[in-house]
Amino acid sequence: MQLKRRFERKVMKASEIKFDTTNPNKMSDKEKEALSTSIDKFGYVDEIVIDKNTGVIADGDHRAKDLIKKGILEFEVKVFDFKDDAERRMFRQVSAKLHGTHDNDLDAAELKKILENADMEDLSNLTSQSEQEILNIINSAEKDIVPKEIFEDVEKLGHLLITCPKCQHKFKKEDG
Repeated sequence: MQLKRRFERKVMKASEIKFDTTNPNKMSDKEKEALSTSIDKFGYVDEIVIDKNTGVIADGDHRAKDLIKKGILEFEVKVFDFKDDAERRMFRQVSAKLHGTHDNDLDAAELKKILENADMEDLSNLTSQSEQEILNIINSAEKDIVPKEIFEDVEKLGHLLITCPKCQHKFKKEDG
């Protein structure tokens, strides 16, 4: 199968772009600030996608608004030839929702790795997560790791009521 390219890259003036006031994707002020900080740090790596026929943004409303707020009145966009408004809206839905989910353990390991060489405040500002939320992710993953010695101690207890060190569930130890 060969993928067909349905877009072209071009520089557009902000005045040529139309914003869709019915965009269901809303950002909190904290998320907008994090987006702006990430654009300052990395540039706008996720391109703004414009409908070729109408000039309406299909993806990137928040990025475009931030660039305009920064005084950038011309920027590169992808101009996509949508067959109709429904296809543009479908693209927006897919773009906004298909991001996957984070595995807690891998997320915690990555956050710890980042914090070996990066500042917690910087990470917090770029992700819109509070420092406490980041620490909670790291700590929750560490709680999932139950040292081998604890399991060995449980085996020696016999028929007693035992509290799981991971989830705090209480159960009776059975021989077996």
